[in-house]
Amino acid sequence: MRTALYVPGSSPRMIEKSRTLEVDVVILDLEDAVSAGEKESARARVVEELRRDASMTRWVRVNPVDSAEHLDDLRAVLPASPDGILLPKADPESVAALDRFLDDAGVEVPVIALVETAKGLLEVAALCRSSSRLTGLQLGAEDLTAELGVERTAGGEEIRFARHQLALAAHAHGLMAIDTPNLTIGDDDALRADIAIARSCGMTAKTCIHPAQVPVAEAAFRPDPAEVAWADRVLAAAEQATREGKGAVALDGQMIDAPVVARARRLLAAQN
Repeated sequence: MRTALYVPGSSPRMIEKSRTLEVDVVILDLEDAVSAGEKESARARVVEELRRDASMTRWVRVNPVDSAEHLDDLRAVLPASPDGILLPKADPESVAALDRFLDDAGVEVPVIALVETAKGLLEVAALCRSSSRLTGLQLGAEDLTAELGVERTAGGEEIRFARHQLALAAHAHGLMAIDTPNLTIGDDDALRADIAIARSCGMTAKTCIHPAQVPVAEAAFRPDPAEVAWADRVLAAAEQATREGKGAVALDGQMIDAPVVARARRLLAAQN
């Protein structure tokens, strides 16, 4: 998975549009994108959409565990078999509470934790151990920076630590590391630069808030030709070293040992 697109559950037009897109995951949103007065109708619309045949994966972002809407969301959407539940304001306690509800309901559905609070980020390792259903972590930078009282900037220096922390926990527990959306619409260069920073922190996918962002994000998470060429040369050098009985070999002044070879293999695998 490289891309996920948020689609308001209250917008029939945007839901219909999402069916035509080449995106890995559509996130049908019942939380921030839906006003209080539209929650019930959005819930019904999302259920209707989930019951349609579709080729793409569809997650539902429910309302937080401590909200009045949370249980209504779950009781409505679970019978329609979503491909995943995205839990906002996630921390160890809220993920465990969702897990208990799903156990009681006898439902096996993947859970993706939206980490967007200081507590959730600080306790992200415990969060990863709080449910066997957990398949991914997504960073929510807007809520996190609002809580911290810091400005969101194009360079994203204020969330670099959070990106590293979330990606580290995700990789340690075999989960997807999904980056926060970029709220700038229509500036592909800014989106590419943002994704380059996210990738450098260990993120493996991007959430999008507009269909035009999806192909840009998809391409940005694929290795570029220079990276592919480097990886091919690394593997060729490693194979030659093996034939010669050497444990490591130098390439362009860099020592090519097992971790570098593993990175090259992962990079080539990311082309697919």
